[in-house]
Amino acid sequence: MFASPGVVLPMLVVALGAAAPARAGAPDKRVHQERRLVVRADEAATLHLLRVAPGVVTTVVFNDDILPASVDTRALAPLFAQAKVYPGVMVLRPSVAMPDASRPLITARFAGEDAPRQVTFLLVTDPKEVDTLVEVSRHALSPEALGEELALLRAQCAATEAGLALLRARCDQTGLGGAVLIGALGQAPVSVERPVKALNGPGVKVVGSTVLYRHITTRVMAFTLGNAPEAAPWVPGVARLTLLDADGKPGRVVLEAPVRMLDARLTPGMRGQAVVEWHMPNGSEPGARYLMEAWNQEADRAVRWEGLSL
Repeated sequence: MFASPGVVLPMLVVALGAAAPARAGAPDKRVHQERRLVVRADEAATLHLLRVAPGVVTTVVFNDDILPASVDTRALAPLFAQAKVYPGVMVLRPSVAMPDASRPLITARFAGEDAPRQVTFLLVTDPKEVDTLVEVSRHALSPEALGEELALLRAQCAATEAGLALLRARCDQTGLGGAVLIGALGQAPVSVERPVKALNGPGVKVVGSTVLYRHITTRVMAFTLGNAPEAAPWVPGVARLTLLDADGKPGRVVLEAPVRMLDARLTPGMRGQAVVEWHMPNGSEPGARYLMEAWNQEADRAVRWEGLSL
């Protein structure tokens, strides 16, 4: 619960009364905001923005008591005409705008041993808005509850680490033997063939022949790309598989898959190995012919294979 009205309201009357002459002499045109702030145990190091303005009273109300002595009001004196701190309320009235080069901080420590132990505000002056009332709600956790939360977090970390260890073990398996161990290569046969010759695009070409691997429904196209010396860098993008109709014209797009390379890009004149892997969808037509296109990231340069039988 917040501090009782019997305690807070007299403080607000005194604070607002003290600020009245300054506001009457130079009315502030900023939008006055009221907001609620929740501070949590797992956000102890977070800096919370507090917008203050010269001559305008900013009142910060706490739902849990703070220790007034924990706020260094002497350090604030050069910037503030008023800086009063009570167990449940902090009243601030700046005399000048907050400096941009070294924005001041206010740290208020909560009473008791629950977490979070403190809240820290970063003071700024916004030309359009000022916080006139901020309600600070402390989402407190007792040491026991904090210990339970920490134990749960450790258990989650242990489970995540176990999953990562399994993935690392899978990644350590290389070659055909590794493919068998991780289940990527079963007892079904793998066929290898060299499909139709690729059609080169502007500034990029397939160097040598292409190899097509088939394993159950998995297909892998492996090829070497060469980027022309005068061309822009070639960044791998998406490969598109399109079904050809009876006349050999492109019809519907069957699927898209990423073009994968060890190199992040091919610079002008550079060559690099590339692969495209995909799974043939259920109901694929026997004997159908396809168009495969391997595009760059900008989708303006591609190499193509027409009439593929997959």
